[in-house]
Amino acid sequence: MSSNQVSVTDTQQQQLQALYLENRRQRFKSEINRLTGGDMQALLEPQPQAEDLSFLLTYVYAWHWLRQHVAVEYHRALLAPFRGSARAFLMEMLEESESADDFVRAYIDHWLASPGPGPAQREQLFRLLRRRDNDPNRLRQDILAIWRNLQLFTQPDKQHYARIARIERNRYGDTLGEADRERLALVDSLPDMPKKQQQFDKLGLIPHMGCPQTCRHCMFIWRPFVRSEENPDQLYELVDAHTQSVLFTGGDLTRHMAHFYRAMRKMRHVRTFAILLNGDFAKDIVQTKALLDAMAQALKARPAGWPQAHILLQISFDEFHQEVLIDKHGQLRERIPVAKIANIVELAPRYQDIQLALLHKQNRLNFSMDLFHKGVFGRLAQELGQRGHQLQILSTAASERIKTQPGSSQRGKLIKDASFVLQQYPDAPILLTSSTIDAYGRAELLEEGESVREKEFLAEVLGRMRSPGQGFDTDLMFWFNGWATLFSAVHVCLGNVYEEGAETVLARQRKDPLSRALADFDCRLLDFYAEKKDDLDALVASATGPHHLFHRLTEDADMRLHMTRRLIA
Repeated sequence: MSSNQVSVTDTQQQQLQALYLENRRQRFKSEINRLTGGDMQALLEPQPQAEDLSFLLTYVYAWHWLRQHVAVEYHRALLAPFRGSARAFLMEMLEESESADDFVRAYIDHWLASPGPGPAQREQLFRLLRRRDNDPNRLRQDILAIWRNLQLFTQPDKQHYARIARIERNRYGDTLGEADRERLALVDSLPDMPKKQQQFDKLGLIPHMGCPQTCRHCMFIWRPFVRSEENPDQLYELVDAHTQSVLFTGGDLTRHMAHFYRAMRKMRHVRTFAILLNGDFAKDIVQTKALLDAMAQALKARPAGWPQAHILLQISFDEFHQEVLIDKHGQLRERIPVAKIANIVELAPRYQDIQLALLHKQNRLNFSMDLFHKGVFGRLAQELGQRGHQLQILSTAASERIKTQPGSSQRGKLIKDASFVLQQYPDAPILLTSSTIDAYGRAELLEEGESVREKEFLAEVLGRMRSPGQGFDTDLMFWFNGWATLFSAVHVCLGNVYEEGAETVLARQRKDPLSRALADFDCRLLDFYAEKKDDLDALVASATGPHHLFHRLTEDADMRLHMTRRLIA
């Protein structure tokens, strides 16, 4: 077997087991630290004795967390590093207790049999007992009742995802429904300044909405159906007339590359053809080369005399796309193997007109150069090293804003962008750019320690009326079913190009007050939302950042209509 083929051997199973345990152990530790650091007490308040209850309830949480997120055969190995601490007895209880009831019973019995005074957890337990006439059974029953009232781990993740998918399906089912049509009629009635040919920094095309992967951070669970258009020249002509840069996106487009190749032969004025793929196509060097060759040939097929163009090949690459999972046969596997990404990194520098960019999601490693030595990038460097390649980091660029490191109170700027080369190709830099994750779709279930959040940025935004230029990207995204949505707020649709014509949609983009409000994080939208619904405080408290908050404020079609009326008034 050659080194660049993607397969799984016994040795690889051992390597994957180490990665699996490292990831789950870090998540486990982060959750324990978060809850013992005050979050469990906050959940329990105003429950009497919330402070005394919080430690024990944290480990009831831990018992459920293990069974929800870690295969039972790995419990002992995951907990092993913690058995040498003063909490070794807790690790034993977490592993051996058959139920939460058994765990609470064992915890109470442990401290009843322990001589005092101290530690603090023993004193907490005895205070809880005294409030219940020193009756261990009464305390155990109370603890379990309090736990049930927290409504945590009541369903497996699959059921939560199914609930979110139903919400998403209903939301997209309302696209260009009665409320949206009434809103767009209001926008159409607004005056428009005569414009020369309107130009955009970039435009997007969505030939298809789908992806075979189920990454835990993905904003989509249910994806709108996009009717296949085998000859979408109308959209190509529209995009070509209004930008020099286009992005093909919509999940993973590996099975829809023909549209991308055709676009290069149809769009004379476009200079940058970007496409987002998940890298799963790169099963071996042969298949990787075949796709890169096809891209290069499509560029060469552009008519003579047309401006020179290039391809920006964006590949998703992060702790979620490359997460280690257990399949239905009990075997460990990478969701998308790092070896596939290595195949792309190894070959892409040979293609002068293809710029490779790895798209990463910010996590705790972004706060230091550990980003390049640990985690998914460290795995990539190791894989390439086994093939005889050395990586050299050329540059790094820090985030504009100070952020908080997940699972820590430490704050600072993180590494947002970087470039690196393979030493064999010193003149062919590869880009790495990282972004945050907002709690849309599957990401609603992510734990706080898994990604960087934008709580500080949210506080800044809410502290002023507007934040011009810091909000949603309102360039246009054209779907092959005719929809025209905002680039980074695809729930806001400005019409159907096929049915209404491009000029109508472009005029709406110029005039729409709601699009402008989203672009500027106009905080009047919070007031307008509160005029119709009473859960604004809950939305603000649970928002992972300003984009997440403003997305949730405008998800409902009737609410978008109400906001547009108020903005016009």
